[in-house]
Amino acid sequence: MARYRVLQGIDYPPNKRAEAGKIVEDLPATSVKWLLESGIIEDADKPAKKIETPVVEEPKVEPVAEVVEEPAVEEGFDPDAKDIDGDGFLQDGTPFQRPVEEK
Repeated sequence: MARYRVLQGIDYPPNKRAEAGKIVEDLPATSVKWLLESGIIEDADKPAKKIETPVVEEPKVEPVAEVVEEPAVEEGFDPDAKDIDGDGFLQDGTPFQRPVEEK
């Protein structure tokens, strides 16, 4: 007699129930074909199908470049420029950059 492994719980006549993993031998012959085709049962005499778990790769984290914003400097010479950042230079990053003159 053919033996089938139940892959999903099923109810079958007369008033029987088989849960997933159970081996049954008394399934109605008229139902076996469609139960096999739909993947609800499998032939217990054949090796069980191995369910492969997909491998999920971790997303790669891209390094983030730090953006250093330069202070906004208007173009042009400013005779009254102040050393706001305290680095000892006036009009930083412009053609008019110069050391602070002590008064």
